[in-house]
Amino acid sequence: MGQLALWSILLAGAFGQTSPVPYFVPPLFSNERFLHSYPGTYSSIRSVDFRNFTFFGFEPIGGVSLKNGHYLHDEPHDVQSVDLDSVHWLGKPQSKAEFALVLLSWYESGVSASVGEAASVFTLSGNRLIGVQEIGWDTQLQYNQPAEYFDATTNTLVIRPPHYIPGDGHCCISAMDVVTFRWDGAGFVQTGIQTELSEYGKKEGKVLPTAVPR
Repeated sequence: MGQLALWSILLAGAFGQTSPVPYFVPPLFSNERFLHSYPGTYSSIRSVDFRNFTFFGFEPIGGVSLKNGHYLHDEPHDVQSVDLDSVHWLGKPQSKAEFALVLLSWYESGVSASVGEAASVFTLSGNRLIGVQEIGWDTQLQYNQPAEYFDATTNTLVIRPPHYIPGDGHCCISAMDVVTFRWDGAGFVQTGIQTELSEYGKKEGKVLPTAVPR
């Protein structure tokens, strides 16, 4: 099974609330909680150099080692890249509840191409770095606004993954989910989702379908 296929299956299998608008393919976002201990010890989570770091996680982020915030694997018919977009600190320095939110973007091209982003959450436990959560989403859309947004004043993360509706092709996606996550002190909890037409959907005059009553 190729990495792209595995990524799609993982995304499809681990989402929270879903939109009332019917999906033509499974939702293209996920929210995974786990506990993974990283090597080394740290006096503060702010001393972790995430720009030069090997990330554990599901494909295609898992096992990728960033150097200066970037990873590139470039071979004929096999291109992968990962970039660190930003790091946000959650919790007061030297407190017992220090967390970091690391936002990453990735690109993969082989038989077909795919792009996406990931939000990874880390904490310290006994000076050991622990990965506790990863939110992943596809970004294969033309956006007139960011594919994600983090509000540091409210610790709210908003992502905008594609939402295929009946009749959409791989290249032409008519809608997107606007998914909201709020920080609860230990992780991000999905608190809302709404579906809107994408720029393509608006241009083509598409209408969001409604669910058929059971």
